[in-house]
Parts: sequence; structure tokens; C-alpha cells
Amino acid sequence: MARYGRRLLYGVIVVWGAFTGAFFLLYVVPGDAAGGLTAGADGGDVEQLLAEQRELLGLDRPVWTQYWDALTGALHGDFGESVYQRRPAVDVYFDSFPQTLELAFLGLLLAVVLGVTLSVLIELTDWRWARELLISLPPVAVSLPPFLVGLVLLQVCAFQLHWIKAVGDQSLGGLLVASAALAVAGGGSVSQLLTANLRGALTSPYVETARNWGLSRFDIVVRHTLRNAALPVVTSLGTTVGVMVGGTVLTETVFSRLGVGRLVVDAVDGRDMPVVLIAVTVSAVIFVVVNLVVDAVYPLLDRRIRWEG
Repeated sequence: MARYGRRLLYGVIVVWGAFTGAFFLLYVVPGDAAGGLTAGADGGDVEQLLAEQRELLGLDRPVWTQYWDALTGALHGDFGESVYQRRPAVDVYFDSFPQTLELAFLGLLLAVVLGVTLSVLIELTDWRWARELLISLPPVAVSLPPFLVGLVLLQVCAFQLHWIKAVGDQSLGGLLVASAALAVAGGGSVSQLLTANLRGALTSPYVETARNWGLSRFDIVVRHTLRNAALPVVTSLGTTVGVMVGGTVLTETVFSRLGVGRLVVDAVDGRDMPVVLIAVTVSAVIFVVVNLVVDAVYPLLDRRIRWEG
């Protein structure tokens, strides 16, 4: 319990650090929300109108006062009102959250399926050239940014094959293609770790015993070694979830999908501080909670940890 208590404390520090970093990074960026609200104004009263807007939004106060008000409000679940939509930032964010959640969840599912399938194929392939080709795929997949994969898939699936719409496709097909763009890097990461663990597990004494019993290579890999080799992958899923949540921002922008990604891009562009803060805070909370859940579930999957305890 003390160990989990420390991890919970670290999680709180991570969330606070993400909130604080987002606040001051957006603060030091040139321009503010008042400038965006008065962008279309002209004439001699622009400076007066800008000053009035800054006072109305509280931007004329010292930065530490603004930060303290934002922090104490966030602790009570109040991130303020969106500057442009004139609604609570919490409502604005969670109106778009379900679309992003289904995109991230499906992307994570596809990443696990892709990574496990590729790792099993690597161990079952007898041809050396095919195995070397398959082994080279995960590092390439990890190095590809989601937005680049998304642009390629958009070009092929929308403009070449006409499977989806080029802009704002909210259908199941559009969701699958966007999730595939998100899953490539995550699947490569899963495959790299799982392949290394499978190779180590296949040198274990129990595998030699299974071979002496006459079990096929498929049975040895899938039924015996895969479960043991997959345990460290469960731990890595916490990081993978964080990557997925972050990758949705660019993926939704590329595919012009409704969701938190486009909301955050517009909020950063317009210096909409309340929306940016809740988006960053929720992402940090998801990352921390997933890692805590993985840390709590892992001893249930690996009895050796409970025995050591």
C-alpha cells in the first residue's frame, strides 16, 4: 500500500506539472485571447477596446494571481468559461470527448492486435528473408509520426480508393482509417517489446520440454510462451495510452474529425486558456490513472510479484 501511495503522490505531481506547464507556456506565447476578440476591430478605439477586453477576461492582473485563480478553480472542477463559446470549458471539452475517446480506444485495440500478430508471425516464419523483413517493420512503424501515416492513408483511402470522405468523415469507415493511422506507431512499439520477450521465453527450459513432448511450433509460441512474454507489454500499455491520447490531436486535424484534437488546436490558436487547461489536465489524469491501474493489475497477472511481496 505504501508503494501505491507513493505512485499516487507522483501521479498528483504529474497532473499538477502538466497543468502548470500548459498555463505558463500559453502565457509566454505572444498574443492573448483579448487580441483574438478584437482582431476585426479598426479605428482609433482599438487600444481602448483591447484594454477593456483584457480587464473583462482578467488578463490585466499579475500572472501569479491568474495562475492561482486558475489552479484553485480547477481543484473545484471549475476551469472557467471558454473565451469564444461563452460556455463552461468543462462542457465545451466533454461535448467533444466521446469522439476522441472512441478514436483512442479503437487505435489502442488495433495497435495491440497489430503488434501481437506481427510478433507471432516473426517467430512462426521459417524463411530467413521473410523474418528479417518482418523484424525491420516495428522500428520503421515506431519512427513514423501519426500525422504522416494519416496523410498517406487519407490519400489512398479517400482520393485513390474513395472508401471515405476526404473531409470530416464521421462514418465507421472513417473512424477505422483514422484509428489505423493512430495504431501504427503503437503497434510497432508493442511488437518490438513482445518480440524481444518471445525470443527470451523461447530459450526457457519449459519450452525445451514442450518440444520434447512433440508440440508444434505454433502451440509452443501461441499457447505457452505468448502469455509469459506479454506480461511486460501490459506495463508498456500505460505509456501507449498516453501516446494514443496525444496522437489524436494531429490525427483528428488531418482527417478533419470532430473531437478534442480540433478543439485543442483551435483553443491554442485563439489562446483560449480555460479549454487548453482542461484538455491538458484530463490527458494527464488519463495517463496517470491508466498507469496506476496497470500497476495494480500486474501482480494479478504475474504471481511471482505477489510471492516476492
